Amino acid sequence: MENAEVKLEVKESDMEEPLVSAVLDIIREAMKQFTIDKEVATYIKERLDKEYATTWHVIVGRSFGSRVSYEMSHFLLVKCNSKVNIMLFKCGY
Repeated sequence: MENAEVKLEVKESDMEEPLVSAVLDIIREAMKQFTIDKEVATYIKERLDKEYATTWHVIVGRSFGSRVSYEMSHFLLVKCNSKVNIMLFKCGY
């Protein structure tokens, strides 16, 4: 997806705006560099773990159901290019 604009739509979030903005930048980078969902997820997780401490969980795919526990102010669900969904959350307990 290199050189293509990555369109992101926040579907659900309880993060503070500065963190949302930083995470969306990381997602854009991942979507530009990788085309395989697992590689996108790995890139995002490794960046978040490094920059915002562990333990982050990242799910990337076209369709999935979920019910997760997470630390307050650390959940984000994004739709990318009207196709792929990315759910990420921090949960270290």
